[in-house]
Amino acid sequence: MTTQLPDIFETRQAKALLAALQAGDLEQARKIENHLLAEGAHSPEDRELLADQLRASMLFRAYVDASAAGDEVMCLLFQKLLKETCSERTVQATLMSGLLYSGLQQGSLPAEDHDRLTEWMNGADVGEEMKARLASITRAP
Repeated sequence: MTTQLPDIFETRQAKALLAALQAGDLEQARKIENHLLAEGAHSPEDRELLADQLRASMLFRAYVDASAAGDEVMCLLFQKLLKETCSERTVQATLMSGLLYSGLQQGSLPAEDHDRLTEWMNGADVGEEMKARLASITRAP
């Protein structure tokens, strides 16, 4: 079952940002990013953190889309951009979010991925709701 995102300002802007990144239009991507951050950030520190998270989310999504399309060249490009333009902490959180999402969609994760996600969640500042979601994912052999 696929959930549709609401047709609201933030969703439309996120889609536009992803399209700009996929098209390689970094100037347009930066304009959209700045506009979104102006709406959501309340301090320079907050702005930097939100920018890092937004960039990581968009690049990860572009990577997933390229992977699904079988485009190895674009996968490598988006992977490189993710590692070069985002903090290690944000990259890790983004990857773990992807694992959690995948596990929730499939109902299970391979043991190695489940263990990695469990270890990360135990060390990260995640709430009980997220831990409950992880508990609902079967650890496959």
